[in-house]
Amino acid sequence: MARLKIIFRLPKEVSREGFPSPAPSNWPTDPLAYVTWFSGFGRSPDSDTGMYRVEPAKDIKHQPLGAIIHLADIRQSCMLTPSKVTWDSSWNTDNILDECNSFLVNNLQSKYSYQTIY
Repeated sequence: MARLKIIFRLPKEVSREGFPSPAPSNWPTDPLAYVTWFSGFGRSPDSDTGMYRVEPAKDIKHQPLGAIIHLADIRQSCMLTPSKVTWDSSWNTDNILDECNSFLVNNLQSKYSYQTIY
């Protein structure tokens, strides 16, 4: 599971020593996405909610783990809900995914998400 940060495409032309040149032939031409990863699901869902808990994946320096993937590899969206009993009053729609450190994956968002997540 991942958080989509940006969608982009590599340029068809690059500058080499100040002169335009075709991009390397092995560069992908389809759209790409930069994502940051979440932890995998545990063995069983949260006993109180029936939802799986995830956390942003971090490296040993506590930096988010991310990757560039093909946009076509993204299958569906899902709703995350902070898993804290008490919410921090500074959280808002712009910062909650950065500030909260644990989420529940909402399996009741839609019939499709229920069938594919569980």
